[in-house]
Formats: sequence, structure tokens, C-alpha cells
Amino acid sequence: MTKLKLLSAILFAAVVGLAGCSSKPDNEWPSWFDVQAEPEAYFYGFGEGVSRDSNLAARQARLNAQAQLAESFAIYVESEARQAGQINLGDPETSGTFIDAVQARVQETVQAVETDRVERVRLPDGSTRVYVRMRMPRNQGARTGREILDEFDARMRETRG
Repeated sequence: MTKLKLLSAILFAAVVGLAGCSSKPDNEWPSWFDVQAEPEAYFYGFGEGVSRDSNLAARQARLNAQAQLAESFAIYVESEARQAGQINLGDPETSGTFIDAVQARVQETVQAVETDRVERVRLPDGSTRVYVRMRMPRNQGARTGREILDEFDARMRETRG
């Protein structure tokens, strides 16, 4: 498990996040969509979904927003670990274990985040486009990130000594 696995995980999250995002329809995006109004206070995730079934469109939009939020939060946790010099991400075994631990906790964390804004737009063909914004307070992210790093440290101490 090397940097290749990290790159694969990031690319997967990016593809999932982009899969639900179509090009901007003419004046159909809400003014709040894809705008990080308070980036110093929140991690953001934006998603959209389109379907004839408005509930399915809403689920797609939420999943896309969760994927984008998870990617942003995972990058933050990895950055914190690198800055602190706490994790040797150059070691393939450590790196792989760390990335697996981060991904699991990040997914768990973003699934608990509530949707902040939602807007439904009825399209001419009868389908519905749903826009979702999720935001997680950065102080919550910092606490969770610290917990992830502490748990990882404990795991590494158990397996290595």
C-alpha cells in the first residue's frame, strides 16, 4: 500500500464527487450552490442529482455532497498528520493503514452531517434536479481529526511494540 493507493483513493472520491455534477445549467443553480461562504468555519460538500423520482434525485445529491465533503475532510486530516510529523506516510505499511483508518472514520463522520441547504427544481421533461449543500463545522472536523490521529497512534503502538 503506497502513494498509489492514496492517489487511487483521492481519484475515486473526486470521480464520485464529479459523477453527480453536470455542467451548470443556464441560471438554474441556486445562488448558494458551489459557494463556500465561510471556508474558515466549515468544510463544505455540494452535490446534485437528477431523476424522474424526486426522492432518488435527493438521495443522489446527498451522496454526491457527502463524497465531496469526505474528500475535503480526508485531505485536511492527512495534511494535519503531515504537518505534525506524527505519521510517517513515506512508509508503505504505515501509509496504507493510515489511509484505511482515515477513510473509514471520514465516511462515518460525513454520514452523520446534516444537509444544510436543499433546493428542488422541476425540469421541463418532468424530472427533478436537486441541489444539496452540506457543511461541517471546522471545529468538529478538528476534534474528529485529532481523534483519528490519536486512534491511529494507539493502533501503531499496539502493532509495533
